[in-house]
Amino acid sequence: MKYHALATALPAPPVRSFAALMELYETNFMLMRRLMPGMAAQSGTLVSEGGDGLPLHVEIIEQGRFTTVVRLFYRLPREDGGVDEAPDLQVRVYHDARVAEAVAARLRGRDCSAQGQAGERCLDVRWRLNRFLYKWLRYLLHRRQRIENAHPK
Repeated sequence: MKYHALATALPAPPVRSFAALMELYETNFMLMRRLMPGMAAQSGTLVSEGGDGLPLHVEIIEQGRFTTVVRLFYRLPREDGGVDEAPDLQVRVYHDARVAEAVAARLRGRDCSAQGQAGERCLDVRWRLNRFLYKWLRYLLHRRQRIENAHPK
């Protein structure tokens, strides 16, 4: 099965319930495994040159026996010669539970956390972050991005 076909084979849960969020975490885990098949053995910062589109940067922030925390981002050149890292998403992968959860992000210049802001429902914030992760992972797989084809930065 081709990589882009794998990306479209897993529909996202449509309901914003706790159970649906857990199902979304499971789906995100499957997509992360397709993007980074050797995640448990990788370290440092990697750049994928494979596939179509912008190179994806992946920083392994933390590697434990049961979890891996990664940061996914693009490096976008600015007109002033600087670089923006966007979108910038931090994902905690629980290998034993087979779930992946977006825990923090910098989107549209705003810092977002799974804890949310005062007055926001935690479930809604987590749903938004993880729905974004789901869509981005599907996009990356559709564009044939794979971190096994990556090289250290």
